[in-house]
Amino acid sequence: MLLQSLLSLSFATFLVRANNGGSDDFYNSNSLERTRVNGLNDTTLAKVRTRMLELVHYSWELGTASEALLELEESDLSVYGDKPFPPSRTLSADSPIISIAEYVLSIKPPGTLPLMEDGAAGDPASVGVAVLLANQTFANASYALAASQEIQFLLEVVPRAPNGAISHRVSEAQLWDDFVYMGPPYLAYYGALFHNITLLQEAKRQIGLYREVLRDPQTSLWHHVLLGSWSDPALWGTGMAWVAAGSTRVLQTMLKSPFAVQLQGDMWEISGWVGELLGAAWGYQKRQGEFRGGLYNLPTENDFPDSAWTALLAAATYRLAVQTGNKQWIPNANKAFAYIQRQIASDGTLLNVTDVFQWKQAGINSPEGQAFVLLLQAAHRDYTKWEECHA
Repeated sequence: MLLQSLLSLSFATFLVRANNGGSDDFYNSNSLERTRVNGLNDTTLAKVRTRMLELVHYSWELGTASEALLELEESDLSVYGDKPFPPSRTLSADSPIISIAEYVLSIKPPGTLPLMEDGAAGDPASVGVAVLLANQTFANASYALAASQEIQFLLEVVPRAPNGAISHRVSEAQLWDDFVYMGPPYLAYYGALFHNITLLQEAKRQIGLYREVLRDPQTSLWHHVLLGSWSDPALWGTGMAWVAAGSTRVLQTMLKSPFAVQLQGDMWEISGWVGELLGAAWGYQKRQGEFRGGLYNLPTENDFPDSAWTALLAAATYRLAVQTGNKQWIPNANKAFAYIQRQIASDGTLLNVTDVFQWKQAGINSPEGQAFVLLLQAAHRDYTKWEECHA
């Protein structure tokens, strides 16, 4: 009862921090076919950010929000910064990233291993980087302990699939492609921070094990949920975007780790996996730049545009281009970003999204989708800087 009571408190209530902005014009649709696209302005970003912090509640939403804030606003401390290991500075105690970590620890029942308890085995790990950064800020043993307990939970407690893949669920061995964004990036970050190459290798191994089970050999796309007592074999868009974005984070963590030379082969393999998925997925992009809600082969009335996975897949595409120099899908990403800019309402809400619980239905809003917009902005900014240096 205590846990349920604490979980009923929203993060928006816990976080006493507001960011309000003025109105903003939508992106000019006449620029849709240009090979370049401008990023969002500060006013729009502030609104998207505020809506994100108002909406986030569940573990994966908090983790994705913290990563989005890190990449966009504290980029030097993210794995996409120049020298993230060890962190060159500490985050301010009033950073919303720190507030997320404080909130998570405030509702963590004593004696438990996962950072949050919500039925998912993988999702709580997404908050791990924020907790480690809070440990740097406060030098508080409780944060260090919680971060290490999450690692112990993933490696020693969570059920495993027959091939050794860590389950995304606590109750049974079941693989969701969402896991690739939640678990492996935290394993890799923890390994890089504490000079543990085994954890970095395990992060990559888990992506490969998930790929063994979830990849559809006919299309090179990934199924959403397999194994366990039920499944969702659909080639779900947001799940594949989770895979691409999580994999590029692991690759980048390896690249910036003390073991980059030893892990060259692993990085090339990850980049190949991501490239394969991007090449397959971008073939389904629609004329206006969007993807549809999912590749379900559903009746037309259920086929709706989905801004969320459009945004995250574009973000991963920009990241891979910088990592590998392969700009093959940049025109697709630019077209997607132009579309996303037209889907942001005057209050910062991302429109035309999938319901985060009913995946075959359109939703009213998407907390994770709000974060995807910020991740897309950060990835596009970094890609633009990289392209200017390599023109």
